[in-house]
Amino acid sequence: MARLAYLLLTLLIFSLQGFGQGDHYLAGRACMEDEMYDSALFHLEQALQQNPGQTEIYYQLGISYFTLKNYPAARDAFYETEKRRKGMGSFYLAKSEIRLSHPQQALKYLRIHLSSRYKKSESDILLDEDISTLQGSPGWQELWDEKRWYSSSDKEFQEAMFLKSQGDYLEAINQLNRLEKQGYKKSMVLSEKASIYNELGNLKASRSALKSAVKSDVRNLDALQQLAVMQIADGDAEEAVEGLNRVIRQDPARFEAYLQRAEALSQIDELSAALSDMELYLTYFPENDSAIYRKGLIQFSHGKYLDAIQSFNRSLALNQGEASYFYARGLTYAATGTTRYAEKDMSMALDLDPLNGEIWFEKGKIDDQLGNKDSACHCYRKAYQYGIFEAGELINKRCN
Repeated sequence: MARLAYLLLTLLIFSLQGFGQGDHYLAGRACMEDEMYDSALFHLEQALQQNPGQTEIYYQLGISYFTLKNYPAARDAFYETEKRRKGMGSFYLAKSEIRLSHPQQALKYLRIHLSSRYKKSESDILLDEDISTLQGSPGWQELWDEKRWYSSSDKEFQEAMFLKSQGDYLEAINQLNRLEKQGYKKSMVLSEKASIYNELGNLKASRSALKSAVKSDVRNLDALQQLAVMQIADGDAEEAVEGLNRVIRQDPARFEAYLQRAEALSQIDELSAALSDMELYLTYFPENDSAIYRKGLIQFSHGKYLDAIQSFNRSLALNQGEASYFYARGLTYAATGTTRYAEKDMSMALDLDPLNGEIWFEKGKIDDQLGNKDSACHCYRKAYQYGIFEAGELINKRCN
């Protein structure tokens, strides 16, 4: 079932892409993630030509223009956003008007924003570097006196977020529990509780809270995606695939979700589908060494050792500062019987991460295969010192 859903979703995405609208939109979003806003504008404009009137494209254009300090173009893009979805572009319309020295227009759009479902928290608004410049200007106090824009529950939620940021998790949970009983923004409250439980190491409670958050609001993609990550860690890969399908269907530009789904698909032996997700991600981020490394791990786990070595070679060509890359390639060389190359990689990994017991242990086994008993025993003792207690058996057997 998960396989069929994956195939249908992939066909849908590629039909949208077709090196057309979907492709340009995702390419634009990828450029934004890499802070390449000029390139983002090119792709987003192409996407808009092929799908005129798309609200999300106008919004992302606005963000790109605003970041590049082209405030007239940003204002126009956010105005088009606002025409199509009231409230969505209002906050940045206010900021754009401030940058263009139009404070009264800014107040007009800020009022719209405060009345919308997109309303930011009171602290986010008052501390914003642009909005804060309006304080004291004509009409500012009248706007805040006009009505009570934030309820006592809004303020209590913000206080809970402050307590969380300060590490006062118990009091934050207490306040969130009170808000949950009041029925205040239940999905968001549950998501924050899940985050705190995760920080405290109570993974069972975190997972339960995330499930409730998703059940309360199917549009809570952050909760759905985080739940999928926990399901992957727990071995519930089919559930994770189903959840990530929903995430990607609703927001195809959540690029990390493709990597996460690839890991889940790999767990249920859907190697081809997993690698398709990896390649889709790498289409937009071809020099992301971490993603290439994760692709190599999937290939390694399915016995595709030569392909895995090629992936690890690529990740190391981009970044030689990660011990895990050398370690993974060393394990792969060892699996192919290329022990001398494996030994060199393990040595490189230890140069970068000398306190890692796993690396010491694997290097010891490789040295053993090469007949370097003294070096192997040294490595086993180091591994044991750094918490790999199974090395003790090899010390007793090989080194005494």
